Amino acid sequence: MFADVPAGLKKKNAKARSSKSGAETIQAPPEAILGYRLWQVHYAWHREIERQLDTLTLTHLQYVLLAATNHLLNAGQVPSQTALAQYTKIEKMMVSKNLRQLEERGYVARKPHPDNGRANSIDLTAAGRTILQRAFKAAGAAHESFFGAVGSDWRKFDDMLRRLMVQEESR
Repeated sequence: MFADVPAGLKKKNAKARSSKSGAETIQAPPEAILGYRLWQVHYAWHREIERQLDTLTLTHLQYVLLAATNHLLNAGQVPSQTALAQYTKIEKMMVSKNLRQLEERGYVARKPHPDNGRANSIDLTAAGRTILQRAFKAAGAAHESFFGAVGSDWRKFDDMLRRLMVQEESR
């Protein structure tokens, strides 16, 4: 569990001791581990945006897919399930399941892809564009509420997150 603790933290904060069974245990508070804190922040953010989107009966993932579809369309691309999965870094099966739900609700439409006979293109319907505009407002409120604590350091925070993503993409 503590494999992601920087080596310096292990020596300073971790104390080895024996448990009742005689096995050596490591004492390291979870909050000293950056990955653990990121995990906590991720779930706190998820709860906040889900709370804001709940009034629209959209999940965070559905909002991300609608917003990504909109972005790809505005960039002159033809969104497909695969393109959305790659762009959002969401598992293909989750994209498929949620696109099906969005289609059933009338927010997206699938039609044959112009360049790939085995794929469907994804388009926003009029209802999809309307709900997305409302979702943008809800997401904006979530951002203000949640990330307000970062204050004027938000650009630094954003830069750090971008560097982590670039590192991950290069693997």
